Amino acid sequence: MSIFKKTAENIARKILNNQLKKQQRRVEFHNMNSARHIGILFDTNQKGNNKIVSDFYKDLKSQGYKVNAAGWYTGEDIPQRPLNTLDFIYFSDQDSNWKGIPQTHEISEFFKQKFDILFVLTQSEELPVQYIVSLSKSAFKVGANANNKEHLDFMIELKEQSSIQNLIQDSINYLSEIKKN
Repeated sequence: MSIFKKTAENIARKILNNQLKKQQRRVEFHNMNSARHIGILFDTNQKGNNKIVSDFYKDLKSQGYKVNAAGWYTGEDIPQRPLNTLDFIYFSDQDSNWKGIPQTHEISEFFKQKFDILFVLTQSEELPVQYIVSLSKSAFKVGANANNKEHLDFMIELKEQSSIQNLIQDSINYLSEIKKN
């Protein structure tokens, strides 16, 4: 990593930490029965994730949930959009300012939404992903017990060879079984 990029990332992390101190987010438990609006943050860089998340998205929509999804990618080519998924947005480090903070209107709107549940289906350490996970106003954030865990409300322990499909299935199973008073 170049000295410029490292310095920019350090500045961005300090800005992020300052914003986190000011943020007032009220954690509210939701299960699959109480949730109405669901967000999905995922990594498109792994082969097959777009299809898996597209199927998950369609399944949630068919059950009556309002769903929005944001996919992180590296490189210059936007991944092929799944059919019938108008609520998908894609972002990369090219959509961030020089400090690595996401700047597009679409991604800003995504992480400002107060989803009942935000499924964090990525373990990416990339600053734009970390920024969205940590500053999301979502009531309840669910994801793998990994890199983003300090910003999650409910963590799923994954086995070593687990996939995004396993994370989705385990998350749904737990959130369907746990009762909300």
